[in-house]
Amino acid sequence: MDDLVAPTRVLRQLSVQAVMDVLLREGSASRAGLSRVTGLSKQTMSEVIRVLTERGWVRESGMISGGVGRSAVRYEVDATAGYVLGVDLGSSTIRATIANIAGAIVQHGEVAADPQGGMQLIGQIGALKASILGDAGLSADKLLQATVAIPGVMNPRTGRLSLAPNLDDMGTIDVASAIRQVLDVKVTFENDVNAGAIGEYWESHRSSEGHYGFISIGTGVGLGILVDGKLLRGAAQAAGEVGYLPLGSDPFAPLSVERGALENALGASGISTRYLMAGGPPGTTVRDIFDRYNEGQRAAIVTIEETARLAALLVATVTAVIDPEEIVMGGNIGGRPELVELVRKILPTCTRRPVPIEPGRLGPLATVVGAAAIALGELHNSLFSPRELPNKRDMPSGRR
Repeated sequence: MDDLVAPTRVLRQLSVQAVMDVLLREGSASRAGLSRVTGLSKQTMSEVIRVLTERGWVRESGMISGGVGRSAVRYEVDATAGYVLGVDLGSSTIRATIANIAGAIVQHGEVAADPQGGMQLIGQIGALKASILGDAGLSADKLLQATVAIPGVMNPRTGRLSLAPNLDDMGTIDVASAIRQVLDVKVTFENDVNAGAIGEYWESHRSSEGHYGFISIGTGVGLGILVDGKLLRGAAQAAGEVGYLPLGSDPFAPLSVERGALENALGASGISTRYLMAGGPPGTTVRDIFDRYNEGQRAAIVTIEETARLAALLVATVTAVIDPEEIVMGGNIGGRPELVELVRKILPTCTRRPVPIEPGRLGPLATVVGAAAIALGELHNSLFSPRELPNKRDMPSGRR
């Protein structure tokens, strides 16, 4: 794609960025209003609006009629000018979401993950993309950017996954190249829990300042850390792999070394095992265990209360390390209101600094919404930020 303002210099590009930031945040504005907010001169504003409308990113949205003088034209981002795709590659479910360039979700779809795994899952991503584009009535050329959320960590050199025990069969595949081929669009990759943190952060319209933690408990266990609106990734892009904390089970056991001691105890399989040991029948899903907990079944009560104690230890550990203002709990298990309430009650008994805890707002959609938000931020940066400056990779304005 051509640079939006290739002939201009950095200052003009910064002007374009400033105007788009306002329009994406406020929805619409007149030239005079944009000049007041951005501090740009009328002449510069006229040139920026001309460039943006000629390139199709901005359009007229109506008129402002004042008491005195001429009416002023309002401008807005043309939401139909381009779209992004967010994908959540899970071990049991693959989800995909399309958002328009103005930040609105326009289509969502999901399929059960093929149990054969490997390349079958990658093929499903391509098929799901085609399906939801068709459902939204969009042509493939309208899709400008994608982000795929993956479990574990992707090696940027080989494109292979590591620290993803629930997708062991993909460890020998160049996942990055294979996904880029089936999506046929510019693709970035993000850890699934990090994407979930971004999704919840984007949904809540939180301040861009402060420290927040997102704990996801589901098939696996993970932590997304946001500092002043940006992800804390770590030297090897593996910050937040809290499933490997030496809690809940023997950290020296071979399975703990492979999958993580805490994940073995706090993830879905650990909860099912705990329920069985408490006298519950085999083959019971975690969802059913929660249902039986609410019905007052003894084995389920023992299981969920012990699960909450482990989750409280995790929250206390995270609080001691990153000192967050708030912890959001999400995932199919972590976001359950029963678990969140139990953790709130238990936390003051194991730490002198109980942090505020909130359940996630998006439930199982947090990761795929976060992936779409990341793709949107990447697209905005590539279109409207100076190419001579480092890519900010800021998040877009909150969902509308």
